[in-house]
Amino acid sequence: MFETIAANVRVFCRDCGQPMAVIQQETLDGSYYIQVTCWQPNCSLRGFTLSLDRYMNLPQPLLEAYRQMNHIYPPQYVRIDDY
Repeated sequence: MFETIAANVRVFCRDCGQPMAVIQQETLDGSYYIQVTCWQPNCSLRGFTLSLDRYMNLPQPLLEAYRQMNHIYPPQYVRIDDY
């Protein structure tokens, strides 16, 4: 049942409108919360991972702050298999 909850959640990016990656994160007490990330290459919100409830309630000024962070500091990732 744990895996099916995130599989049934569909969230669309508030910037590019594309489906977001949805995962569920287990907490220490055995409950969970849903996290969303947009991975679209040209999305100005690309790479920001937030809990679903936080993402859905972000006011427009905070969304703009995330966009600006991506513009100034593009996300950089290290692949695990590079080590």
